[in-house]
Amino acid sequence: MVSTRSKANNHASPSATQAEAETGEKRSQPSSSSPTKNGRSPKKSKKEKEQDVAEKKEFEVAVQGQPTAETRKEENSVGEEGVKDEIAVSKDEGDENKVEDREDEVKREEKKESGEKDSDDEPRHGTLESGHIYFLYRPKVETEEAESLDDISKFHILLIPQSGKHSQGHYHRIIEVGKKKLPDPGAKHQVIWGLVGGVGEDKSTLKDSFGAYTYETKTRGTRHQAAARPAARGHYILHSPRDELADSPDHNRQRDYKTLLAYEITTPTHEDFGQVQKELGIEEKGAVVLQVKDPNAESRGNPRAAGIPRGKRAQYPQHLLDIFHNRRFIPSNPVSLIDYPGAELLIITSPHELHESLGKNGEKVEEDLDHSSAAEKVSMDDALKELGLSKKEFPEDALEGNWA
Repeated sequence: MVSTRSKANNHASPSATQAEAETGEKRSQPSSSSPTKNGRSPKKSKKEKEQDVAEKKEFEVAVQGQPTAETRKEENSVGEEGVKDEIAVSKDEGDENKVEDREDEVKREEKKESGEKDSDDEPRHGTLESGHIYFLYRPKVETEEAESLDDISKFHILLIPQSGKHSQGHYHRIIEVGKKKLPDPGAKHQVIWGLVGGVGEDKSTLKDSFGAYTYETKTRGTRHQAAARPAARGHYILHSPRDELADSPDHNRQRDYKTLLAYEITTPTHEDFGQVQKELGIEEKGAVVLQVKDPNAESRGNPRAAGIPRGKRAQYPQHLLDIFHNRRFIPSNPVSLIDYPGAELLIITSPHELHESLGKNGEKVEEDLDHSSAAEKVSMDDALKELGLSKKEFPEDALEGNWA
């Protein structure tokens, strides 16, 4: 029996028409489902659905030259289901990653509390950490607007790591800087003390640290402390240039791990750099050397570091204390040494050109710093938003080079 066709079959492919003529049989359209014994069709996988639609489409193209609108709709529907499945899988994987990140964070905290040694608690060379840096100052009590360094009560460096074990969440360190400014960039050797005043993992705590507040005194009554003013924002690296002596087993000592805090300012721009940044010792691109004091060593002579009571000094686990080897000050390497509130620091000038200070591969390290800084340029509004602050509470005048 030879099959007959309607006018719509004029678009059928010659090969399909010839095949049907030779067999003398009409192709039957594949069934979209196969019922089970109880009369119900089992739920098909995405792959099975795609195969059914493909067979159905192939049949319709062979018979009438193009698939029906219903088949096209079914094909699109299966595709959309696939996309939804992929999104669902991606979301699940993202949730799993968040859980894993949180688990890693908890494990690190447990290690920190128990004193267990972490893999990053060994001194090493190269770039140890990178992230966002802020410089902020706070006016004196009952002073709403600062006009010079004389009107400042405190000067802070805020580090927000974006790499290493603290890259997740909003981990931050607040470093209080003595003399209310950085060492003079032009000095050959100037030392200023610093103190890790706070370490946190929640952006909301920054408002508590830098926001305005009032307090009561017995003699003067209610006193008001104005909010801190951000003076600059940029990208930083903690970098330990390789000392060739450190390659020798006889010379592999902690002092060979000199550590620099190098930074490049992204806000304010070059045009807005003003008196505020100059008086605070902030350069558009600069570096200082960081050293940490043994909390068990008594302060003597000059500098005295922060000179805080023993009970408020950093509570290091034994494996970090062992790195000091009876030295009062050592480079801030590993970075874990500044993860403890109460860590006393020395902030020292780095008089050389930045690439020279960064060691053997200094030019490449500086190029990477330039690249990262260029990619992180943000507006003043974005800078305040990153800190969870508002213009109303935190005037942006300082980010424009003017005292506020």
